[in-house]
Amino acid sequence: MARLRLALPLAGTLAAVLSALALGLSAMLRDLPPWMPLNATSHVLHGPAAATVTDANLGHTALGAIIHVGSAFFWAAVAILLLRAAGGARAGAAWAAGLGTALLAGVVDYGVIPARLSPGWELVLPPWGVVAGLAALGIGIALGLDMVRRRHPQAPIHPARPVQEPAAEHEPPTALDRLRRPAPAELDQRQQRIDPAGELTEDPNWRGDDNSKQPGGSRRDGG
Repeated sequence: MARLRLALPLAGTLAAVLSALALGLSAMLRDLPPWMPLNATSHVLHGPAAATVTDANLGHTALGAIIHVGSAFFWAAVAILLLRAAGGARAGAAWAAGLGTALLAGVVDYGVIPARLSPGWELVLPPWGVVAGLAALGIGIALGLDMVRRRHPQAPIHPARPVQEPAAEHEPPTALDRLRRPAPAELDQRQQRIDPAGELTEDPNWRGDDNSKQPGGSRRDGG
């Protein structure tokens, strides 16, 4: 459970930071402000014109950063699900999940969803810049998952299913136990040995007549 609580915030944060750095460096290599890719992400609300804004402001840069961070956490959650499905026990499973999620993000963002919902990086960056941003996203996710795995090597990345212990085998009763708690069949056998005829043995000292003499008692007088 501890790994589950740490994996998402750590992987999501590293993915958001590293991908933003990669996008900013790619923009600077084109002599553009490093925040322009984030401005372009706000095209979801402002349209393609957001990619032409060179100033850093709340309406474009802050909005784009919020969308960017939310997207990074979403894909980090997807990577955790992939890692859970794969078992997550091997050392390279975190990197496979992180880089695989980055590839999936590229396919979904630029091949499945409408262009208006894409990150918008392609509006200000060449294809290699978009690839750099996606690769940094995957590396950040993988680093976060691997760091959690190293800190908590014994705990699973997801809550483990409870393991049912096998039922304890009952030991056969000993001779003393059979004497203390005899089975019904043994009780019948004992009764047959005591009363072979199958009739209850009558107490010879007991009579229904009140005038009969009982052991240790005296004869009752009628008058």
